[in-house]
Amino acid sequence: LSAPVVFHASPLPTTMAPRTLLFVTLASFAAMGAAYCPNGCSGHGSCGANDKCTCYLRPNGDAAWTAHDCSLRTCPKSAAWVAVATAANEAHPSVECSNKGTCNRKTGECDCFDNYDGIACERTVCPGDCSNHGFCYTEKQLAADASKTYDTPWDAMKHVGCVCDLGYRGPDCSLQECPSGVDVLKGDGNSKGRDCSGRGICDYGSGLCKCFTGYFGTKCQHQTILG
Repeated sequence: LSAPVVFHASPLPTTMAPRTLLFVTLASFAAMGAAYCPNGCSGHGSCGANDKCTCYLRPNGDAAWTAHDCSLRTCPKSAAWVAVATAANEAHPSVECSNKGTCNRKTGECDCFDNYDGIACERTVCPGDCSNHGFCYTEKQLAADASKTYDTPWDAMKHVGCVCDLGYRGPDCSLQECPSGVDVLKGDGNSKGRDCSGRGICDYGSGLCKCFTGYFGTKCQHQTILG
């Protein structure tokens, strides 16, 4: 009989090369660090020390995302309409939606309260959009239109008002002006701001004068002569 054949297995390595071991160790730490930040910072921030997310910023330096896992959007900021004063002339800090709206954390857009407008609810609105008979100007623009300066105050670009087209008036430019001229009796007429030459009542709905008894004409500029 032939002698039995014996197979010898090669011994398994009991140690790893130092460089390979270092790579595996570092990879393990990296995996642990990424896993420990909440929700992986939602892809909207970086994971830092103490497993804390640092959310990404907007171009102007404000945070673009918020919450512990950077899962919620922030909204645009502007000077607060109302806030608690922290010092003399320090009552209008830059806050989301200017404290005149709520921030939609899903879209990052402000839902402004009534009569406020802008991406940060930073300005008021002109009543009735000036009834399509005028332009909506800020206080700064209104001052410049009157050859004045109003640049420094905090609300220079926040409060707005209508500048009506010729022939219209009122806070919303909805009133149609009536023709007016010199008072036939030499009293106060249009030079003093009186409608219908001071001798009638203006119908602002139609822009027509309703003359007092004894006067007539489109602007009540004539007196009835009794025979």
